[in-house]
Amino acid sequence: MSRSAPLVIVSHVVNAATTQGFVPAALRLDLPVLLLTDRAAEHRACLAEPVTVVECDVFNPLAILETLTALDVTPRALFTNSDHLQSACAIAAAALDLPGKPWPICYAAKEKWRMRQRLAQLGLPSLWSQRLLPETPIDPDWPWPLVLKPSQGVASMNVTRVDDPAQLARARAAFPPGCTLLLEQYLDGPLFTLETLGDGERLIAIGGFDVTLGAAPHFIEAQARWPGTLSQRWQAQVLAQLQRFGVGLGVCHSEFIADAQGPRLVEINYRSIGDGREFLLDRLLPGGWFTPILRLHLGQPLPDVTPPAAAALIHYLIAENSGTLHRPPQPHCPPGVSYRALRQRGERITQTHSNKDYLGVLYLQAADPMRLQSLAERVLPSLTWEIAP
Repeated sequence: MSRSAPLVIVSHVVNAATTQGFVPAALRLDLPVLLLTDRAAEHRACLAEPVTVVECDVFNPLAILETLTALDVTPRALFTNSDHLQSACAIAAAALDLPGKPWPICYAAKEKWRMRQRLAQLGLPSLWSQRLLPETPIDPDWPWPLVLKPSQGVASMNVTRVDDPAQLARARAAFPPGCTLLLEQYLDGPLFTLETLGDGERLIAIGGFDVTLGAAPHFIEAQARWPGTLSQRWQAQVLAQLQRFGVGLGVCHSEFIADAQGPRLVEINYRSIGDGREFLLDRLLPGGWFTPILRLHLGQPLPDVTPPAAAALIHYLIAENSGTLHRPPQPHCPPGVSYRALRQRGERITQTHSNKDYLGVLYLQAADPMRLQSLAERVLPSLTWEIAP
């Protein structure tokens, strides 16, 4: 590997945003790429030269620093898109005097109980919440219905609505001992996102998606529409909330629910949006998505971002039961439609009621919302597949 200051990417599980988005973007910037991961074999299987993959305990910032020292590497930048690694990467970047996210904010965003505490301390809009420890008794006077989630969970995995104490007791028992759980007030309202970029001085909104969820009691995302009318309506207010929370350098994907009291924060994911929407933004934005994010970690100022004029819809094809995928989806793709398969014929599907159940991602794009709706009405009814026990 070239010892000239590489871009160091820190990764945990293999994911398309890193291997198909950020790594190619770094190479287009003519940067040597060193990838540190605790799953080196899996990453080497999908990355080729000139990318160098090195095994490392990436959850430990000292291990990251010691690995770089042992390799005699002085990074040009240190970057991760992993939910789990933002704090460790930020600490290591600070130790090397590199541009980085503020690690206390990374931690507060990732740990949902800490996020609720920080919102309360800052006087920002929030909701009722309760940390659920093994010894915490269930109170029938809590504001039912509630949402039960792992305090350090990712996306909608293991998130469920509970309507009464009996449902909560059953849902709680399904978690492994020692898992830190969080209860939150259930908000009845539409979900929308805000995607932001920051250079440490300024924070700007790129736009957001209006999100359609699947059936309760789970919270799997079924569709996402761009540009989101809700994110447009509430953009100034929710951007101000994120600024006060402390979101700064780099990319951030945040989710809000709009109820009668206005927009309230559901979660902050201090990394890029995922589930295929990052690749949609890379196509929609004139300057792309992955390259501008990396430039921020190289110490460059915020670029001028022109909001895309097109309208787009992402539709997720979701497994409704466990079994073997005997007949995978084969969508008709007229102009403006593309499909990315996530599961192949013969694969065994174990339903999780999360984004792990996605069989594929259908992208629809048109010049305006009316034409987009017409395209969706022609394409979506024809989607079929078969999962057999």
